[in-house]
Amino acid sequence: MSTHVLVVEDDSDFAESVSANLEYAGYGVSGIARSGLEAFQLCEQRRPDVALIDIGLEGAFDGIFLGEQLAERGIKVIYLTGRFDRALREGREHAAGLLAKPCSLADLTAAIDAAVAPASQHQRAST
Repeated sequence: MSTHVLVVEDDSDFAESVSANLEYAGYGVSGIARSGLEAFQLCEQRRPDVALIDIGLEGAFDGIFLGEQLAERGIKVIYLTGRFDRALREGREHAAGLLAKPCSLADLTAAIDAAVAPASQHQRAST
C-alpha cells in the first residue's frame, strides 16, 4: 500500500510538478488543494497519510493554521515553503518535517518516509 500525500500549494505549476514527481516516486497523491478550505474538503473525501503544506496560502486559513488542524486530526504535516524561518518559529511543534523550497525529490521522499515510519523505527534510528 502506498503512502497518500495531499499537496497544499497555491502555485499551480509548482503543485503539479510536486504531484507528478511524487507519483513517479511511487506515492499516491490524494489531491492538490490551493487553499486551506479546499485542503479540509479534500481530507474529508480521502484522508491522506501526509499533507505537504506551503505556509503562505491565501484565504481564511494560512498554512500554519491548516497544519495545526490537520496534525490534530492525525495527519502528518510537512511544510514545504519558501518561508522556512516562519515554519521553524511557528510550525516546528506539530510538523513531522520542514523543507525549504526548492528541494530535491530525494529530500522530499526522505521527509515523507520519515513522517510515516512507525515510532519504533524513529526510536531505533535515534539510539
